Amino acid sequence: MGIRNFAVGFVVGVVGGVSLSVLNAPQSGRELTASLKSNSGTVSASASQVKEEINNIKQSVLRAKHEASNIKELTDEVKDLVDNFKTDIEPNIDHLKDDVATLQNTAEDLQHAFDKPNNK
Repeated sequence: MGIRNFAVGFVVGVVGGVSLSVLNAPQSGRELTASLKSNSGTVSASASQVKEEINNIKQSVLRAKHEASNIKELTDEVKDLVDNFKTDIEPNIDHLKDDVATLQNTAEDLQHAFDKPNNK
């Protein structure tokens, strides 16, 4: 019986609250209805604008996701190009090192050759 009493009390409270709010409303029923109708267009326009903004944000997120995917692919491609360049250039670096060593030896030999006559 406690639940039934609670339900009856709840219904009486809701009906009483609605009755008091209607009686104390700052506008008459017709004025309130007209006000609600005129504001419904504004609310509808605002809702449409919010919906459009949400769609714009969604498109921006999708574009950003696509661009991020492109950046990853580009980064991988650049990494491969750099690796290939290093592989291609290594033999040339080795040859240059050998040539520099040969030039140093030749320069040292020439230095020794010029130093010997001066020592005599």
